[in-house]
Amino acid sequence: EKSAKLAAIVESSDDAIISKTFESVITSWNHSAERMIGYTEAAMVGQTIYKLIPKKRHQEEPEILARLKNGERVEHFETKRLTKDGRELDVSLTISPIKDAQGNVIGLSKIARDITEKKLEEQRKNDFIGMVSHELKTPLTSLNAIVQLATTKITSEQNPFLASSVERPNIQVKK
Repeated sequence: EKSAKLAAIVESSDDAIISKTFESVITSWNHSAERMIGYTEAAMVGQTIYKLIPKKRHQEEPEILARLKNGERVEHFETKRLTKDGRELDVSLTISPIKDAQGNVIGLSKIARDITEKKLEEQRKNDFIGMVSHELKTPLTSLNAIVQLATTKITSEQNPFLASSVERPNIQVKK
């Protein structure tokens, strides 16, 4: 009954849940992995995980395996994976060792969450901040030049009140 409940949880999860060997061969593949990546379970079980890893990121797999062999758990590892149609998907991985009843590590469980929308939102936010920063700097640069020019002219007139009056806007523009 416990195994049946666990299997139901794995199959109903919104995250891709994949198990694999230490040789990176996929041994199970849930429905969310199929939905997210595009390959069926039949197409992926027996394949290596490298089929999903972009070539420029192949070095990540041995690094992850080394950490897991040392007993570490890998949590929220952000990377990219390839879909069946060749797109790169932003994912957050959590990888844990699978142990038998005696505590021996017999495989690995990988949970992949699609964070593409989160990454796009971060990019939009950064673009917006960059645009606002640029839009503020342009008028402030002009204002700063005018205040400096006024400071120079007022200082040459030897009027202490006007000189101190222009200093306050100069400080505010710099802030």
